[in-house]
Amino acid sequence: MNEDLKIIKKYYGEKMMHFCREAFSTLLEEKGVLPKKLLENFNSNHSLFKDIAKYESTGDFKNYIYNIVKKAKANLKDISIRIDNPAKLLSDAGYNLFECKTEKDIQSFKKYYVPTEEICTFAGGRLNKCHVFFAIKKNVDEIKRKNFKNPSRQDEYGTSVISIQFTKDENCTLSIKNRYNNKVINSDATFSNDLDNIIEGLTESFKKHYGMKQKYSNEFDLPGYVRAGDGKHYKYNYEINNVYYCPNNIIIDNFQVKKLPKEKKIVMDYFILDLQEKNLKLYDKRINDFFLKSIVDIKKIEVKNVDGGKEIIIYNQEREVIVKITLDKNNNIIGLLNNIITKTGDYFLYYNKRLTSIDFPNLEQTGNYFLSCNEHLISINLPNLKQTGNYFLFNNQTLINFNFPNLEQTGDYFLALNKQNKCKGNIMEKDFFEEEELLSSLKSILNSLKEIYPSSKGIREEAMFEKSESANENAKVFSKNAKAFEPVF
Repeated sequence: MNEDLKIIKKYYGEKMMHFCREAFSTLLEEKGVLPKKLLENFNSNHSLFKDIAKYESTGDFKNYIYNIVKKAKANLKDISIRIDNPAKLLSDAGYNLFECKTEKDIQSFKKYYVPTEEICTFAGGRLNKCHVFFAIKKNVDEIKRKNFKNPSRQDEYGTSVISIQFTKDENCTLSIKNRYNNKVINSDATFSNDLDNIIEGLTESFKKHYGMKQKYSNEFDLPGYVRAGDGKHYKYNYEINNVYYCPNNIIIDNFQVKKLPKEKKIVMDYFILDLQEKNLKLYDKRINDFFLKSIVDIKKIEVKNVDGGKEIIIYNQEREVIVKITLDKNNNIIGLLNNIITKTGDYFLYYNKRLTSIDFPNLEQTGNYFLSCNEHLISINLPNLKQTGNYFLFNNQTLINFNFPNLEQTGDYFLALNKQNKCKGNIMEKDFFEEEELLSSLKSILNSLKEIYPSSKGIREEAMFEKSESANENAKVFSKNAKAFEPVF
């Protein structure tokens, strides 16, 4: 086997090696060129080719590699030509450009964002780390959020208000932030973080007129990857407040790469489990998550390698197993057992998306926003659960098996978006979600039932479940946007 291919296989896996053998046969004739460029531009990652193929980006990747090799070979002289200033170029592209020199300047643009989609720049302090500009479409008042039901990063609304930011360090790393914020994938890489994708010459214009000389230009955009200040693309699991939590114990903050020692800490989701101090921490103290308070009184932490991932077993002072956490190969939390917790506060694992199974045998009550962002949960066992807060598993659409035999009361938007045809389980010892298709919101179900049975004491605005004989078990409820549902109480 070609020595270069051996290097590629070692750092990026066998599938990438096979792809490179077919796609870059010419480059492989020049010893050392291809693996050098890959290692300069991509952090070691055996999932890279899988992700490139998933998003049908093999052509873009191939062009990107050939272009950076071409640029490296070319010794182009800087030819001085007249380039319009950024404001003129952006005006030609339909934007008005504003430079922010004070915090007040930044806050003046908050009015363009809906409350749940405000970028973290508005949290304050961004000017300490970045040069901040805003580009506003001249017809911004005509572009309404309500007209974009299925957000896409590059659609007219997402690109109507963009924040162009350069880090205040030697790399001058560019980030173009989307109006949708985290409602879309890679919102901090609008226009692929390439100013020339807005209008030709804009990259050079910012360099000449503002001194924004980027050490690394970003010409390859892959969902779930961020280009850090060292010029490499890193796969990430979560992006929260402009902080990227990556596999292999890597955290990228303001595009600066921080590698935590694996023998001392485990970065899982957006938490840090400290194996020496025996506690759970948040890297970003701005995050409010009750999961941090659910694991205490740790005596011992045991870590096992299982099925390509890890199983973390946590013991209390009495040497009893209190928590088991299952991680996948990228350190995402995918399984969770907690034997002691009886009540959660608000925002329990709020941002978690990839948990697939959860078992809390003693949990009786949850706060609001319990696993609200989760998208992959399949099985949940809460045999003693009696009451939930609002937005319980709000975004989940994959749940199949659940057990809530003692549930008495739910908050608003309980399992609101779940439409799994095979969803089966127990609530108050009755089958739940029996029809083949579910309503998109449990609240609308209850409200519809109340209209049909206004005297029923079992149906309340706050979505209270009660055993009630007043509701006919065979009644079918129809709403404007949902199909039939046969409730059982």
